[in-house]
Amino acid sequence: MLRKINTYFWYFIEYMKYGDVRSVIAAVRYLTSRKSHSKDRIIQSSIGKFFCRKNTNDFQFANFRYEWGVKRFVLDHIHKYSVFIDAGSCIGDYSILVVKQNVRSIAFEPVATNYGALIRNLELNKMTDRIKAYQVGLGNECKMVKFEVNPVNTGASHLDRKNSPNSSLVELRTFDSLLPELNLWIEDRILFKLDVEGMEIEALQGAANFIRQYPNITFVVEEIYSGRAKIKSILDELGSFEYGIVDKFNIYARKTSTNPAN
Repeated sequence: MLRKINTYFWYFIEYMKYGDVRSVIAAVRYLTSRKSHSKDRIIQSSIGKFFCRKNTNDFQFANFRYEWGVKRFVLDHIHKYSVFIDAGSCIGDYSILVVKQNVRSIAFEPVATNYGALIRNLELNKMTDRIKAYQVGLGNECKMVKFEVNPVNTGASHLDRKNSPNSSLVELRTFDSLLPELNLWIEDRILFKLDVEGMEIEALQGAANFIRQYPNITFVVEEIYSGRAKIKSILDELGSFEYGIVDKFNIYARKTSTNPAN
């Protein structure tokens, strides 16, 4: 309970830093009724400017303190990296944050409405030429699939396994199939944030050649749906990694050497 109070306190401080009372009201409304503000708007945060779609919690993603454990890890270590890969980018908050640290960013977001918001935010922050964004999800096959799109908590959209009425057709690609156009160099130092709502294992499988070949990779992986043991198992098949805790939902995996068996 104290942790939640601390989180909400810092959300409040961040909103009020820019006089954003409307986001405070929207946050309270979202907590109590899972509803949000009724009109599109643009807000300023410590990360940048963000287009916040009506009836969504985009305003929460734009808050600098959202997912603070992950943001703190990224900011504490980003100086060690030359490329940031943002899989499950949603509205682009992490990519925008990282590019301001002078690190190249590549973003992947499969849901069309989220991707549209992402592109709008790149325009608002004058970053369309600094962040390469792809309207695809990462998986272990190249195919079209249905995603269940959460209309309010847009970052929680995921593979539709139950024929939901809120489903939308999206494109999946393997990361390996995209490698030829990503302009990654073997000497690049890569921080790869992987938050794909339960498809982490499939995304890693689809990046097997990349993981084997590139020596300087650190993953930040959400483990809550896919499970730490499964994530470690697939990575350990592809190379030698050291692991650690980022926060209660995420681990990091830093490649230490190539697995000779592969």
